[in-house]
Amino acid sequence: MADNSIMKNVSQVETYGKNLQQVQLQVREIFKKLQAQTKSIGSVWQDAQFKQFEADFNQNIVKAVNEMTVKMENEANYIKNVVALQRQIQAQKIR
Repeated sequence: MADNSIMKNVSQVETYGKNLQQVQLQVREIFKKLQAQTKSIGSVWQDAQFKQFEADFNQNIVKAVNEMTVKMENEANYIKNVVALQRQIQAQKIR
């Protein structure tokens, strides 16, 4: 029977998906800490310039990072599902 599998190395794709999931978790954690630090410097940098900086930081950076990590998580879940399906297909071919 010809092997018409769409993935020649399922484990490699699976590893990539797991790495993508891990990276998005790490990025979220890093930016959670950075956002807390940004908020805390507001107690020592107390002027309109800081308020503007904080608003810009949250709007332009944190928001973009959050959107990016959601997309990364969605892609990681997609890869996880595709890998599971591919393993099922390969299991059917073995029988």
